[in-house]
Amino acid sequence: MKKTLVATLVALACSANAASLDDLRISGFGSVGIGKANNDAGYAEYTSERIDTKQDTIAGIQFDFDINDKAKFTTQLVANGRYNFEPSIEVAYLSYQFDGFTARAGKMRTPLFMYSDYLDVGYAYPMIRPSQEVYEHIIINSYTGADLLIPFSIGETTLQIQPFAGVSQVEERDSTWGEVDLNNTFGLTAHWYVDDFTFRGSYVQAKTSYDAPSDLTMGSVPSIYAVPYANHVLDDKKATFISAGAQYDNGNLLAVIEGMDMKLEGRFSDVQAISGLIGYRVGSWTPYLASGWNKTTDNDERANPTGTLPVQLGIHQGEMALNNFERLSYSVGTRWDFAKNIAFKADVTYIDYKGTSGGLPGNVDTSTATFKYSDSFVYSASIDFVF
Repeated sequence: MKKTLVATLVALACSANAASLDDLRISGFGSVGIGKANNDAGYAEYTSERIDTKQDTIAGIQFDFDINDKAKFTTQLVANGRYNFEPSIEVAYLSYQFDGFTARAGKMRTPLFMYSDYLDVGYAYPMIRPSQEVYEHIIINSYTGADLLIPFSIGETTLQIQPFAGVSQVEERDSTWGEVDLNNTFGLTAHWYVDDFTFRGSYVQAKTSYDAPSDLTMGSVPSIYAVPYANHVLDDKKATFISAGAQYDNGNLLAVIEGMDMKLEGRFSDVQAISGLIGYRVGSWTPYLASGWNKTTDNDERANPTGTLPVQLGIHQGEMALNNFERLSYSVGTRWDFAKNIAFKADVTYIDYKGTSGGLPGNVDTSTATFKYSDSFVYSASIDFVF
């Protein structure tokens, strides 16, 4: 499958005749990251076992082909260290420029956050990775459907609205539950560009469809109990997501703030989160300070077990330990643009789990449903580039 995918894209690029090569643009990006934590809670997927070279390492290549003066096809192939560098097509869409707006259809990035459109392009943002507190709970990076990009001029400012609709999926590689389909996905995103400020907001709604794998287990819980529990938690639930953010960048001072509220009907964790970053460019250096916070808002939904059998009571203990959480992080780091189109970053993050698991499976002792660690440190560095 991997060879077929790569070969197909290479064949498409090579099959363009000489007359059409001027209409084909190839660009790329990558990050080579390393990191280590002081314990095994698993924040940002780092542990104390060894220096990890996969979690923040990624490479991608993008093809943009101008079909005519109004239509364009874009596709992007990405190999991510978190998925053992198996290449996948992250975007593949057709766009058409009408008078006053652009229509797009295909597989596109889900426009949830400030950095959603270029989440894999580490060079595009100042930190090594966007806030874990805000970004990690939304693992739906793309959707298949259509959208409109509609800009409006308001005085000397520009407002762009982006209605979109389609279907999405939480992939098996991102979930211990297996694949979760998100049907009837629709939403609206808006960006308002005012001088050095960018303001944005998003609303998204979807309906889950889920059929637990027949061999699904949950730690020591056998599939005969794990499967019906998982179906109860995830199938046929309404999901809503709201986010808002602002950025100020005058070329020297950089300040970013983002917040989000995620809700899923039933027992699955509803989460509120906020993050902020402030940095200042001094020559080729951009030191920064950042902080993030998140907390579950529906702990009462998990106050009672789903049954009275010992195994169901055990599931309930684990459920409360993992899914009722709060977390606060502080980061200090810097970015060094030491050459054209390439940057070095270093970051130290301290995380306080506020007497909870922090929402991290690695911080829960499954035999006792207690917490292993009260806090963590994560040390990481990366080299990011574009071409």
